[in-house]
Amino acid sequence: MDAVLCDELIEEILQRVPSSSSPSVSLVSKRWLFLLRSATTSLSLRIPIQNPSNLSTDASTNTNTTASLLSNILLHYPFLSSLTIVSSNPEENLTASLPSSDSLLWSIANSPCSNLLSDLRFLPDSPVSPAALLAASSSLTRLTSLHITSLLPLDFRWLTRFPFLKSFALVNTFSKPINQNPNLNQNLEIEESEPVISLPIESISLSGIRAKDRGLGWLWRRCTRLRWLQLRACEGIGDEPTSAAFSNCLTGLVGLELRTCRAIADRVLLLAADRSRNLASLLLYDGGSRDALHLFINRRGAALRTLDLRLPLDLHNDHLLAMAGEESGLAALRLQSCCLVTGDGLRSLARAPAGAAIEELALVNCDVVEREPGLLTFMVQSMRRLRRVDLSHNETLSDKEIGAMLASCQNLVEIRLRGCRVLTDASLDSLMKHCSKTLEIIDITRCAGIGGNAIERLLGEMNQLREVTIEENKVSEGAKAIAAQKGINIS
Repeated sequence: MDAVLCDELIEEILQRVPSSSSPSVSLVSKRWLFLLRSATTSLSLRIPIQNPSNLSTDASTNTNTTASLLSNILLHYPFLSSLTIVSSNPEENLTASLPSSDSLLWSIANSPCSNLLSDLRFLPDSPVSPAALLAASSSLTRLTSLHITSLLPLDFRWLTRFPFLKSFALVNTFSKPINQNPNLNQNLEIEESEPVISLPIESISLSGIRAKDRGLGWLWRRCTRLRWLQLRACEGIGDEPTSAAFSNCLTGLVGLELRTCRAIADRVLLLAADRSRNLASLLLYDGGSRDALHLFINRRGAALRTLDLRLPLDLHNDHLLAMAGEESGLAALRLQSCCLVTGDGLRSLARAPAGAAIEELALVNCDVVEREPGLLTFMVQSMRRLRRVDLSHNETLSDKEIGAMLASCQNLVEIRLRGCRVLTDASLDSLMKHCSKTLEIIDITRCAGIGGNAIERLLGEMNQLREVTIEENKVSEGAKAIAAQKGINIS
């Protein structure tokens, strides 16, 4: 039978095989192993950690061994379009391991798949140098997405050699001083006279930028097409405070995420309020003062489609009232751990035109949900377009509140109740009664009062259900059979 099937047909079949079945398929025959590798377009590899006691005294020997291993593996996968490399080296041996990331990158650049790669996640536990990235650019000609863990020095001139790069992410992992070549000047300043060539990058994610880091000014000046920006755990923006380079790149921004960036959150919010006239999505996690957030909402709230506030330092009712006063097209409101918000503020927003247009509402770990009975029912009655609700981690949320809310939900397609420990089977009964024809996604993980029998009934009676997130030990064999028959994904 194997001889009857041509290579092209087997490759087409193998492309449809789940990744979990790949090990079994590879054991069928040498031919199938070869064709499986040829049909593979996405691959993730973890480079083994070397024990310091087993390291050679010659660092180059250890580096060459690891790079050769990677080269030999990639020889078998000539048609990769997506590649993830993760490695980890002992922190005590940072000095010796510095060149290893460059060697690994060169192995990728010299592999048969280099000119086909469009997505590269290069995550070694040591920095890669700008020189290595510059050298690799001649082979990685189709790269559209690049994610690297550390760059030393912060020199981004090599980016001009990647003409199709749309997405770039950098995690600046080396927060502690390390012994490095004196030529790797971390605070490298690029000459202002250098010609400004616009980069094709539309999405940037930066993590761990420190207050004294410099060198990103060159990058900001050339990101004139930037549409999405994410900053994580950043103390600075890698530019002089008086420079206009960063603010100028915010002009075309559509999405902004600030995660644990307390030191710079206010500055970035104020700049975005002035510059980002097309901003449609804001995620703010643990940062932003009351005044800065209020000013931002007053200036840009009307254009927002998604507002996601997690652990905001100073979110009050007046911010919600400001949103209620805007004639906005807000479609998604997500609040997490907002302890200063009360029911009055949420009711005011729900009654306003801005609230009536909301399709997704998340109140995660919000005390007000548990403090004020009837609040959820009022909100869903006012938000007639509501389709998705997330009430996770409201530990004392009762079946009565859920039942009353669901009785008013006409179009609910997704509900998340993760960590609502007091809920029982009665909440699932309410779902089956009121949402059996619409609900597609449900998360009831860590709801101790919900049992296996109720889950099996839920799977059997919900006509549109596609995805259920629940602990494996609560899923009976009967439930698994129903899910398999109806094509429901249980995770």
